[in-house]
Amino acid sequence: MSDLWVSPYVLESASRLNAVSKRRQFSGALIRKGAGYACIHPWPELGDPSLEECLACLRLKQVLPIVKRALACAAVDGLARSEGRSLFKNVDVPPSHATLPEMSDLRLDETVAAGFDIVKLKSPDLELLRQLLVRFSTLRFRIDLNETGRAEELVASFSRWSEEEKARVDFLEDPISFQPDHWKELKGSLGIPLANDRQVAADLGSDVLILKPAVDDLSMFMNRSARIVVTSYMDHPLGQTFAAFEAARFRISECCGLQTHGLFEKDAFTEALGPVAPSFSPPPGTGLGFDSLLEKLPWKKL
Repeated sequence: MSDLWVSPYVLESASRLNAVSKRRQFSGALIRKGAGYACIHPWPELGDPSLEECLACLRLKQVLPIVKRALACAAVDGLARSEGRSLFKNVDVPPSHATLPEMSDLRLDETVAAGFDIVKLKSPDLELLRQLLVRFSTLRFRIDLNETGRAEELVASFSRWSEEEKARVDFLEDPISFQPDHWKELKGSLGIPLANDRQVAADLGSDVLILKPAVDDLSMFMNRSARIVVTSYMDHPLGQTFAAFEAARFRISECCGLQTHGLFEKDAFTEALGPVAPSFSPPPGTGLGFDSLLEKLPWKKL
């Protein structure tokens, strides 16, 4: 008999979270296998199968990457829980950037007040950002375009930026659809590092690889020469916590993107992670934490 259990959830955001999704509600599922827990939170807009397809894959013991990674999470979490230990004992989680789907003076003021010095922006107005560089002189920016940009327009926009202004851009993520030759040409024209989030497995030339433990096995990338930035999948706090553990386990030194619970309406799980800040505060409990909250959820055998 299957020892797989599932507890569906819906997260609600205050605004759209990226350039390719207009949703405000995001469906996912927590799974339980043996003593371990994990999160499945697909993004169909980015090419993931639906949640129903993921759960069918899990039921049939197939190996979609997002399901395979959830089972890996449940395994490492379950082992720690069975031994009564936290996965965050004696590991150091790297600091995080702030993730802002919307750019405004107010949001940037709040970000500076929270102690962040690197901000990730989702498809911002580049001219407005340029104007804000003077006021927010302590911040550096990571710009994520989700492959929605046009090369000639990006070159034209950044041609108006000085070298000092462009130096404030830590990297430009997924500016256009990934093609190695086109990216190499674009990087030469812009003079700004490029980061790949969407097609990391085939990328041997980008400056930065954005890895998400929800779908990526970090062990496959540790021999790459690129900078490695680990981020959550903008998923349930349990999935976010797994991303933080993986970044710590693989001793990632780059500033990462592990503080995304503030993008969603508050609940007991987001509250357990505390305020959104550069440093990650592991939730109390064994394994990945949240012990009592997970036990109280309604679980249905898969």
